[in-house]
Amino acid sequence: MNQLYFITLIPPSPLRDEVQQLKLNVRDKFGSKHSLNAPPHITLLSPFRFEEKDPERLHSMLEVFTQGFDPFKVQLHDFSTFPPRVVFIDVVNSPELTDLQAKLEKLARSNSELFNYNYDERPYHPHLTLAFKDLTKSDFYAVWKEFEDQEFRKDFLAEQLFLLGHNGEEWKVIRSYPLGLK
Repeated sequence: MNQLYFITLIPPSPLRDEVQQLKLNVRDKFGSKHSLNAPPHITLLSPFRFEEKDPERLHSMLEVFTQGFDPFKVQLHDFSTFPPRVVFIDVVNSPELTDLQAKLEKLARSNSELFNYNYDERPYHPHLTLAFKDLTKSDFYAVWKEFEDQEFRKDFLAEQLFLLGHNGEEWKVIRSYPLGLK
């Protein structure tokens, strides 16, 4: 069986709880609930399928990978969109974040038999999604009207990567991998 995974940064509480509350507010007011299928996160590696016969190989690779990166500050800066369906909290694309994401994607592409990762290369735009997929086009404009003039300036220390797995209904944290040598 192929398991579906992706790799993220997840802000710590209380920031994670604050973002989750924004997602709940969008659900309650506009009916868009798809973003609630995963914890608040910044995607580093899009979903990929993995043969579950040897999950320790994946875990070992990610443990070694994360040792090459020190913890770094992630800055959240206001709201933005990918019209006509996605509203999100924007993330400042720092050199540390860009480097981490690029090297993780390179690792996945160079181990395609493990990651089964063959997506088109696109510029990386880190963000924390509030609404997508099930957001209607008309509601997209209403949600955006609510957020476009709001300020949201927060930051957190990214100290670990998270591997999320899909259980058929939602994404759950499978394991975390600390950044840097401990």
